[in-house]
Amino acid sequence: MADDWRLVHLKEQPFLQGQSFIRKSYKAYRPGWEHDHCAACWATIAEPGQSDEAACHEGYATTADYVRGADYEWVCVPCFDEFKAVMAWKDVPAG
Repeated sequence: MADDWRLVHLKEQPFLQGQSFIRKSYKAYRPGWEHDHCAACWATIAEPGQSDEAACHEGYATTADYVRGADYEWVCVPCFDEFKAVMAWKDVPAG
């Protein structure tokens, strides 16, 4: 896994290490914001109908304790599952 390009990309973002994330449907960060990208694989994450059909419509978003706030950074579900342990991510339950 050490040579996985997605993990290399994540390691270049040390501010994501140990962060809390919550799984949720994507909602644009602010008006005029069309989509986000997975912090690991750069997959598009968007509201249904806002981007190409290949876009993910849910993922893991940072929580309010993140320095830039809730929903600022996103990770797609497959990447979160694969890199949760190595990145020490916390999966915060909804509600």
